[in-house]
Amino acid sequence: MKHLIVLFSILLFLCGCSEKNDSSYINVAVSQEPVTTDVMVNTSLTGRLILVGSVYERLVVLDGEGNVRPELAESFYLSEDGKSLSFKIRKGVRFHDGTDLNEEDVVYSLNRWLNVYSKAREMVGDNDFYVDVNGEVTISSENNLTFLPILMASSPQSAVIFPKEYIEKNDELITGAPGTGPYVLKEWISGEKMVLSSFLGYQSYSKETNGAWGEKRAESKEISFYFVPDSTTRILGLKSGEYDFINDLMSDDRVLIEKDENLETVDGEESGLIALVFNKKEGVFVSEELRKAAALSFDREELMKSCYGDYGWTLNSQYMEKETGFWSEKIEDPTYSRDMETARTLLSSNYDGREIKILTSNLSNLEKIAYAAESELEEAGFKVKVVVTDWAGMMEKRKDSSEWDIFISAFTKVPLPQMKSFLAPTYPGWMESESDAYLSFLSIDEEVTIKNAEERWEEVQKELWEYIPAYIPGHYSTSYAKNKKLQGVIIQDGFYFWNAYVER
Repeated sequence: MKHLIVLFSILLFLCGCSEKNDSSYINVAVSQEPVTTDVMVNTSLTGRLILVGSVYERLVVLDGEGNVRPELAESFYLSEDGKSLSFKIRKGVRFHDGTDLNEEDVVYSLNRWLNVYSKAREMVGDNDFYVDVNGEVTISSENNLTFLPILMASSPQSAVIFPKEYIEKNDELITGAPGTGPYVLKEWISGEKMVLSSFLGYQSYSKETNGAWGEKRAESKEISFYFVPDSTTRILGLKSGEYDFINDLMSDDRVLIEKDENLETVDGEESGLIALVFNKKEGVFVSEELRKAAALSFDREELMKSCYGDYGWTLNSQYMEKETGFWSEKIEDPTYSRDMETARTLLSSNYDGREIKILTSNLSNLEKIAYAAESELEEAGFKVKVVVTDWAGMMEKRKDSSEWDIFISAFTKVPLPQMKSFLAPTYPGWMESESDAYLSFLSIDEEVTIKNAEERWEEVQKELWEYIPAYIPGHYSTSYAKNKKLQGVIIQDGFYFWNAYVER
């Protein structure tokens, strides 16, 4: 009997070693849980990072240099006048349910995308995608479509392709639809985790790799994304080996990673910006002079440092990130440096003493920026009240123009100025549609080449800095941490694991 117990113990040990050395899985801890798997209607960054490219794919994607490259499309071309765009669809692509991708799936998906994503609909007008006489998926418009491929490759409401029948049955919210990517959504336990498993029928569209474009090998059989909002819990899980990768590494936690020889930090490029968005519909900041007074009251370094500490940010007041072609060193923000004397002068002749409300959420230290801004505005002479809610509460409150005068939020990196949501008259902040600055902003859409649009943007940015729809103290660079044995993670405006594996 004693020998049997010893043998059983040895078997248990061997099984444990086998599991411990198994390199077929990756465990990731993310700070937020996606709201839905319908990445076409929801802008959740976490949802996109987990699902887009892995489970669901698009016709085109951006490579590591920001170029538009075919994914489910075999090729695409834009007419010389920029009014017609056509895609030749790859053959032999299968959905996870075994059905073949066809042009009708693409047309139904992209037309749904046009109807749920207002920026895309605005770009194409009343026109829809259709299958043309050559069997290609085409859209023609009286509007300029030069920017449409970039929008399709990168929009926060993702232009992914679903099977036609799922759209017909579940148009309002699509759940459980098969994708075409290298992974299948195996399991979603609300409040705990989302698990992807490799799709054996996947055929990669390239043997080259350039950022998020190219070969997808599904190196690991299973990838589990655990929802861990507490940064300390994420750090402890990484150190213990429970997780192989964590997102949203806070500045104060970097030292814990740097002191552990088994771990390393991963720093991305500029991932987005912090914006203090002014309410231009009603209240104090309908006045352009008072928006300028507020902007000149702020110490941008103190605002960014209050949130991020000593790492992971730059004092870049431009609306576009440095890695995009729209960023320029040639132009200068007139409110870049703090000028309290001018701010007080503007207040003395324009401010009636009304209390202003700063609205923000308690997500990722954003409330610390609010309190720093409160102190600086009060120093200039404003009366200020800070309102802090959870993320969902802030999203709801900011819809009501009577609830706030400034709201503070992070906005993720986008490749086009037209995708900056706070520059839209329909978005909270409500930029005045008849203002010279907004009319100038719209002129970018008429440029037939990206180069011309980038040059035009320099003049538009100057006008926006004068109008001040929002104050941009700086840009943030998202930091991650991982086990050194985790290899092959693609870092490009986020993180992707389809070629990743752990050397356990």
